[in-house]
Formats: sequence, C-alpha cells, structure tokens
Amino acid sequence: MTINPQLLIFSLPSLIYLLVQWRRQVDLGKVRTDLGWRGCRWPDLAWALLVAGVGLMLAALTYPLVPAETLLVPGSAMSHYAGWEISLATITLAILREGLFTALGEEVFFRGLLGGWLNRRLGFLAGNTLQSLIFLIPHLLILLLDLRLWPVLIAPLILGWLFGWLRYRSDSILPGWLAHTLVNALGFLLLQP
Repeated sequence: MTINPQLLIFSLPSLIYLLVQWRRQVDLGKVRTDLGWRGCRWPDLAWALLVAGVGLMLAALTYPLVPAETLLVPGSAMSHYAGWEISLATITLAILREGLFTALGEEVFFRGLLGGWLNRRLGFLAGNTLQSLIFLIPHLLILLLDLRLWPVLIAPLILGWLFGWLRYRSDSILPGWLAHTLVNALGFLLLQP
C-alpha cells in the first residue's frame, strides 16, 4: 500500500494541531469542530452539488480560453486523463483518484485547518477570502508548465472561496470535499480537448 504524499503533506499540520490540542487536554469534540472533521446535513451536500455545478461551468468557460495543447502538457492534472473514454468505470476511477489524491488533502488543510482558523480570527468574509487567495498559490505552479494556462486559475480562486463558504455554512469539510472531488474528476474527464 502506498501513501499519497500530497495527502500526507496537507494533513500533517492538522494532525499536529490535533496532537497539540490533545496534549493540552482540549476537548476533542471542539478540536474536530475547529478542523471541520465532522458530519454534515443533507442540505449541505445538496449545496455541494450546486457548487460543483458552478465549478464545472467555470471550467467550461475558462478551458476554451486556453490553447488545447497546453491543457495536456505532461505534468498537468488533465494530462493524467488524456485518452480516457467516458464510462461509469472511468468516472468512478476519476472520482476516487481526485477525492483521495487531491481534494481530501486540500480540504483538510485549506478549508479545515487554515480556513477554520482564519474565519475564527478575521470573520467569514476576510478569513474566507484570504483562505481562497492562499489556496490559489500552489495552483500558480501550473504557469511553470505554460503561461498560456493562466485562465485555468480563475476556477481555483472562485472555487476556493465557494468551498470555504461550504465549510463555513456546514461547519464540516465534507461538502467542500464532495464538490472539489466532482469538479476535478468531471472537469478533467468531460472537458478534455
């Protein structure tokens, strides 16, 4: 069994926070709430599906602004799915891959630990906006592959804010994780050049 390095790297700060709070004998229920590691209500999952739909529309609007060959540059997320035929099996595989290898770690760190902390300190509007700007930073690396990929950065900026709104609304990272997973998996599969 291999460990996903991205999930490990993004989860490590939350695990350290959990350990430190446990050593300080802080109630683990409060710590889980601080991190967004709790369940959510069904309406929150419905909002997640709506946000995923917005994300797919954003992708559909921004991907055509990028030359097709740049979307499939080796190393880009979409290049992994190049040539995949659309079927229930490939959609399921893409959802599992994106959910476990990308979205979970990013939601644990950016919306769970960082977003929760910033919202508690700065309030929702400032905290969530700052969290979404910080979320954009690692996505800027795509520009190292090709500068013409810049329109693709619109989606993570807006979606980072919407995923943060889901976290704030539900007090859980689960709706953001669902929306993030669906946007990545379906966007990469359905919007291939």
